Order: sequence, then C-alpha cells, then structure tokens
Amino acid sequence: MQASEKQEMKHMVKKDIKPNSKPNTEQSTEEKQGDGRWTRECLLYIPALVLLLLAGSRIFEPARLGHPEWINDRDVYVYSALQQPEDTIDLAVLGDSEAMVLLSPEMLEKETGISAYITGQSGQSSSESYYVLRELCKKQHPKVVIFEPDTLVDDSNERRELIENFNTAAYHMFPVLRHHGCWKYMTGTETKSTVEHDRGFSVRDDVVPYEGGEYMLPTEKKAYIPPSSRRYFEKIVSLCEKQQTRLILVSAPAPSHFNFEKHNAIEMLAEEKGLTYMDLNLCYDETGIDFTTDMLDGGDHINLSGTQKVTKYLAGELLDHLQEAQEEK
Repeated sequence: MQASEKQEMKHMVKKDIKPNSKPNTEQSTEEKQGDGRWTRECLLYIPALVLLLLAGSRIFEPARLGHPEWINDRDVYVYSALQQPEDTIDLAVLGDSEAMVLLSPEMLEKETGISAYITGQSGQSSSESYYVLRELCKKQHPKVVIFEPDTLVDDSNERRELIENFNTAAYHMFPVLRHHGCWKYMTGTETKSTVEHDRGFSVRDDVVPYEGGEYMLPTEKKAYIPPSSRRYFEKIVSLCEKQQTRLILVSAPAPSHFNFEKHNAIEMLAEEKGLTYMDLNLCYDETGIDFTTDMLDGGDHINLSGTQKVTKYLAGELLDHLQEAQEEK
C-alpha cells in the first residue's frame, strides 16, 4: 500500500471517531429536561393522590355512612370489637382463624366473669395483629391479651410477609383501600348479608375427624420465623408493656398443620420475652380434645365442641392471669 493511501485511511478513521456533533448534545440536554419535568409532575401528583385517598377513606367508611353491615366479612369481628363501649373488654384475643375458634367469650364470662372479645381475622398477619391491638387500645385497656402465634410460623416466605405488612400499613393509613367495595352496596348493585358471631367467636359445629395420627414428634429443630414477623411481634410486646397488659401466647389444637418444630420456635420466642406460652397441642389429656368429634375440618380447626372444652380448660388459667395482672397494676 502506498504512503498516500495509508495517510488517507488514517484521516478517514479520525474523522469517524471524532466527538458527537452539536445537535446530538442538544438532544441529550432536551431529554434531561424532559426527565426533570416528568419527575416534578410526579411529585405534584403524589400529594393529590394522598388527598384523594384520604377523602375516599372518609366517604367510603361504612360506619360513617350508617351501614356497619357493609364491613368486609373478614374484618367484621375486628370492627365489632372496636365499636364496644369504652373499657368493657378484659381479655382480647389476637390471631388468624385459629384464634377465631380458640375460646367462647360467652362461656368464659359465665364461668369466670371475664369479658372477652376475639379480634381475629382469617389469615391475620403479625402486622395486622399489631395494628388491631393498637386501635383497640384507644378505647379499651384489656388486662390480658392472648396472641395465637400460628401467624408467626405459618410457612410464609419472607417476600410474601413483607408484601402483607406493606398492605396492612397502607390499609391502616387509607381505609378506602379496604372498603372500596362499598360502592356496590351504596348503588344497590349488591346486598350484604350479616355475619353472625359471638363477640368474635366463629360458632361452627361441623364435624370432620382428624385421621393423620401422631404429629407432635419431639425434635430439636425450630421452625423459621421471618424477621418482619418477629419485628411486629416485638411491637405487640412493647405495646402491651406500655399499656400494662399481660401478654400470653396460646397455640390452638391444630393437628393437620402444627408440629414440634413450630412449638420450639414459639417457645424460644416466649422465653426471650419472658412470656407465658401454652401449647394446647401438648395438652390433649387435660383438655379432653377428641380427634373424632372435636375437629371442624379434618384437623385445621376445632369445632364448637372442641372450643367448649378448651374454654373450660383455659378458664382457671386466665382467671389467675387476670388477677395477677390487676395486682401488678
């Protein structure tokens, strides 16, 4: 290749790799300005969205509309507890569906004089338990709180737990997210049936025996408790300490999904916090629970007969705790 040709190719390469032209630079600046405008617009929309959610929360509040029966079925027991006259609840029960059949408030009051209310929800997470108790303590000063800890060891993964906790906080701040379905009842599109219950106790007398055999097999292993669940449990502990309320952990009989690994995890947590833990899965001789007659759905929950046996067993224990809590105050 001749020297003149080499110089010409070198010149072409330099020409190809020289810096971007001015028009491209101006285009980049315009894009940046556009991004800035988009960010500013988003920041302006956020306060408007918050105001809209707050306004909607007031408009679609069933009680404010004079229709408490429009409350979501899942929240009926909690809402009912929050509407009770001030300082009329001695014992509050928190937890998921296991808590909703743990004891009979009517039977407990007849036997001990303790006024109890179950503030459970199907699938209630630890974050929901905390917010429910916080709301309840605005009008009530329960001397004893029972927390059914199944929600701490229900095999949820960490991601699901975090999502549930975020949703709980959002629902608490903006109730319209929970009650948005009220428009169907306001417009007459649908009608709402009344959910019957006994102070949060879900009265169900169906019988489906548990046939799985022995399930509480001793082991040193411990079930996993997600950090987010532990964090909200600690909030519940702190709130009870602030309210001078005695907190007790009680695991309901649940042979189809409870095991010794879960027992160990809950027991360790109770010992860390200096709390009483009663695992009814280890007390069948004392409670008299019969797998063939006292199971509601094959071992996941106890039925009315089982609840009555558990209530009778817990009555004396709860009365002692209540008296001790009063003395401590």
